[in-house]
Amino acid sequence: MYGTGIPACVLVVNKDKPEALKNKILFINADREYAEGKNQNKLRPEDIEKIDYVFTYKREYPKYSRLVDKAEIVEKHDFNLNIRRYVDNTPNPEPEDVKAHLIGGIPEAEIEAQRDTLAKFKINPDTLFQPLRPNYASFSPEIATKSAIKENLEANPNLQATLSQQYQTLETWWQQARDDFAKLEGQNIMPQVRQELLNSLKQQFIPLGVLDEFKSAGVFVNWWQQIRYDLKTIINTGWHHTLIPDEYLLAEFFQVEEAQIEQLESKISAAQGELSEAVESAQEVASYDAEEEEKVTATTIKKVLKVLIDDLKASTGESADRERLSYQQEYDNIIAIEKRIKQYKNKLKERQEELALKLRLKRVGGEEVTEETVTLLKQIDSQLRELDANNKGEKKKINALNKDKTALEVRLSRIEGLLTEIGGQLRDDKAKQLILKKLYDWVKDQLTRYLNGEKRVLVAKVENLWDKYAVSSQELEAQREATLGELNEFLAKLGYL
Repeated sequence: MYGTGIPACVLVVNKDKPEALKNKILFINADREYAEGKNQNKLRPEDIEKIDYVFTYKREYPKYSRLVDKAEIVEKHDFNLNIRRYVDNTPNPEPEDVKAHLIGGIPEAEIEAQRDTLAKFKINPDTLFQPLRPNYASFSPEIATKSAIKENLEANPNLQATLSQQYQTLETWWQQARDDFAKLEGQNIMPQVRQELLNSLKQQFIPLGVLDEFKSAGVFVNWWQQIRYDLKTIINTGWHHTLIPDEYLLAEFFQVEEAQIEQLESKISAAQGELSEAVESAQEVASYDAEEEEKVTATTIKKVLKVLIDDLKASTGESADRERLSYQQEYDNIIAIEKRIKQYKNKLKERQEELALKLRLKRVGGEEVTEETVTLLKQIDSQLRELDANNKGEKKKINALNKDKTALEVRLSRIEGLLTEIGGQLRDDKAKQLILKKLYDWVKDQLTRYLNGEKRVLVAKVENLWDKYAVSSQELEAQREATLGELNEFLAKLGYL
């Protein structure tokens, strides 16, 4: 609870229990499952889902929930309702094998304890460990460093096949989910659809063994939180274009335009690199020493070069001409590069504005854009009529308005042509397809997040064995002796020994 410095609990009192639950109390200890926040911790959607599920169905899970007889509370604990007396979720102590620490090796019992974690991804322990002596193993030769553990696991064909199976299962589930979403338009049936999809997702993912029922639910509830407002829009408005992010329209219809823009951006970046090199070259030729913390820019060095060129104009002689020519070449080179950058930027701006117009036309069609443009032109004409062309103070504003007017007139003349070029306004069926693709991409992202979490657990379990047993105390002692030997040699050479 907010503002409390001690553990807090929620009591739910139900006087109408079924007979099977009479004189029983369900304890849920969820104080280890939350997201850490800067000012306060928060329950994640999957945490809320787990609490709700366990409470609703009165499920018992080790170190999480337990049904306790009233007699135990009264007779054994004297009515004390401290949750950890009934559901102790303290982590099990980390096992330590003294023999392994002393002479090396990994206890096979600890490897066996990780078999379930390895089995999630069908990892055979023999690919990571090899026999060393009775009851002890060592890491396989392929794992010579701690970093090799992650590389070895991620490259494992069984792990890759397991991940592929997860995504194939999601694709199968999506075929049903997509059909359920199709029913939403105009129908307020979100709660039913949610429950159906949640149950079907869990039914398909739990048997795979990687995500348990709560993590499978976590994939869903986090996704549902993300899409619930989109679904409400679908119910009330239909498959509206506002639900489609620009990147989906760009990928579907405007890849050529995006490629052209990226090409121009690359040219600008390359030209700016050339300009930096040209500035450095000119600074060296001009022997210009910058002030402390002064940033030498193209503008700075051009001024320096101009002064040097002007100073040499009055000088005669071959040497002065050569020097002035070298300065002029550096100056002209910078000017040429700057001109090229400006041309690229102007072209880029044109392409970006045209693409923005195409996106707008694709979304709303030509009629709305035409009306909007005509309205803007009328507003400009109205403003121009109120300004006096003979008033010097208003000329700047008049010129700016005329420039905007010309741009709008050009846009107005191009609307029909651009609309034809992009294949007309977005159709409802295509909008629906792109929105569904977005929803699928989002649930796939959630699945990836959870699978990455499981992979991190797998890697951490094996790395923990490395941290504990990869180097024995005997090896550490030998390394210590070798280091001391080297130190003594240095001390002897220095005459201290």
